Amino acid sequence: SGVSEPLPVAETFTFADARGTSLGDVARLDTLATVVDGAHFADELYAADRLRGRGWGVLEGDERTVAQLFCDQLEFANVIVMNKVDLLDAGERSRLRALLRRLNPTA
Repeated sequence: SGVSEPLPVAETFTFADARGTSLGDVARLDTLATVVDGAHFADELYAADRLRGRGWGVLEGDERTVAQLFCDQLEFANVIVMNKVDLLDAGERSRLRALLRRLNPTA
């Protein structure tokens, strides 16, 4: 699916290896980008499907929906790429852009 959890990605920079060195010692996390499938985003956002029901790897007891994960990704990102917007008409593109701005006005 290409779905990624934003917090664990960012936390990767804080974990130290056996020598006490972390990725954050040699690199800086500058940008967290997320790609929005413009053609399907609205449908997914309003779907009540659980992550587990989609077969997406989740921890035991994780009952989040796909929409909740998508919102986490959008809120955490500082760059949002709108993909497949060629499949949308001008009004749909405008509504998608407005929705993304409401979810993350600084990205």
